[in-house]
Amino acid sequence: MTTDAVGNASNDVSNQLRRAFFQAREFNAKIYIHVVLDPNHPVAPFDSLHPDHLKERVPSVKSHRSMRTDFQHQPALCPIVVTLFSPGDRGYRDEELLQETADNAVSRCTSVNGSYVCGWIATTLSGEDFAKKIAMSTVITHPLSGRKVLPWFEPHRLALLVDRHPSFALSRLTNISSWWFVDMAKQLRVVSPPEGIRNDIVDPPRSLLPLSGRQISAVWDGQERIREGRLVGMAMRKAGLPLPAFPELAMDKAVGQAHECGLHGEQDVVFFAMNSLTLSKDWFQHPVVQAALETLAGSDDLTLADILAGQSDAVLDEIALYETTGSAPR
Repeated sequence: MTTDAVGNASNDVSNQLRRAFFQAREFNAKIYIHVVLDPNHPVAPFDSLHPDHLKERVPSVKSHRSMRTDFQHQPALCPIVVTLFSPGDRGYRDEELLQETADNAVSRCTSVNGSYVCGWIATTLSGEDFAKKIAMSTVITHPLSGRKVLPWFEPHRLALLVDRHPSFALSRLTNISSWWFVDMAKQLRVVSPPEGIRNDIVDPPRSLLPLSGRQISAVWDGQERIREGRLVGMAMRKAGLPLPAFPELAMDKAVGQAHECGLHGEQDVVFFAMNSLTLSKDWFQHPVVQAALETLAGSDDLTLADILAGQSDAVLDEIALYETTGSAPR
């Protein structure tokens, strides 16, 4: 995507956010608007959103660390809640800060290293209280493996959780009117909990209901495929291929399908997933591809791309259009 295209996308996101924030504030005068930054996926030291530069901004901004339990000895990696708007403010204290967060979110949305700007939140919680809430809500207890930390607030993770495990995601969004984030397709998405959840009291025993071992396993299986999903997105961008709608979910399905076919090497998984997103849904059922998958099962030296590269253009065309419900096109 060109620089102009990225600029247009970030301006679109910024304009959408301003309209949404205005509506949220009109609906509830007690609303705060925060943005969550994640130094665990850092920006360059010279970036205006770097924590060191945030402290130097004029006018000053209010920020609070959300102390993740797994980063207690590395507080510099913990998320930062920056308040953009407080009840009683007549406008944004720092107009440029809102635009800079939109620019960063759009430019980093397909980064294999993850997003620095995680999302914008309308909530009745102050920055300090919201930072505590995030830290508390990332802790998950598994009946077998004990406590784990799930940084659900990262855009890619949240997109998967909302689509795959909505009740789990919503249980993390108590006291939140809306949470906006930029997905891998540079689209602004919003999660708005139902009224009952939105007005819940921050009460860990009640708002964060325990999950069964099966539910925890299902949540973590999807989370562990995130890096491969990001690699697929980056590869598609480099190849000039458009990303599908709800890209995080589509890529996770494609990566999971690659695993089901016995592929686990990074190159094979990315190649398979890209084909699944751009060719016929049954492409891998073609006899030639099935034979290639069997060959790969007994070899550590070959890749799926290597094997298929030796096929004629006619066979590759068949594979691209293959459907199991009928004969392969000729």
